[in-house]
Amino acid sequence: MILSDQGIKEALKSGAIKIDPPPEPDHFDPSSLDLLLGSDFQMWDRKRLTQAGADVMLNLALQKFPETAENYLVDAPLVDGCLIIPPYSEHPWHFLCQTRSRIQLDRQHRIAARVEGKSSLARLGLLVHLTAPTVHTTFRGRITLEVVNLGPFHIKLVPHETRICSIIFEKVETEAAAELASTFQDQTRPGGTH
Repeated sequence: MILSDQGIKEALKSGAIKIDPPPEPDHFDPSSLDLLLGSDFQMWDRKRLTQAGADVMLNLALQKFPETAENYLVDAPLVDGCLIIPPYSEHPWHFLCQTRSRIQLDRQHRIAARVEGKSSLARLGLLVHLTAPTVHTTFRGRITLEVVNLGPFHIKLVPHETRICSIIFEKVETEAAAELASTFQDQTRPGGTH
């Protein structure tokens, strides 16, 4: 069952959903909530990705994401505190950023969520998540977004002002047996570091 705007407001009031800082009244849609962009941006370092003229190959059966992030993620360059994303055809870059708000979904309340891109941004060619929309029940932290600009425009993302995504809250049938065991629990940086 998807929560309506009224259901989300009731869940926030009761503490079933915790969002810090709290959402503004105009961020509610009939069955979702808009989230603002945070101020931390990372990208894969192209210089480190080429070693002695050979591309780096990751064995996903062996490689752990924290090690990859530690070795290859760097802070993205900003212009006046904003991220400018060129069209992918000019610069095929992939950025990691986070929502401004920290989300907490406690197990006993049986709520999970999905992150979706905004249709207004998608129509410009901006993807804000790559196959990673699930926010599990028991999650705590800022939501990391995988951002790619497939459109023809240079796009400026303004921290704390750009409505970067929507979150849809859903009731889980039964209480989860355990807390989420993830590298990304309580993440404070887009690469998943604490």
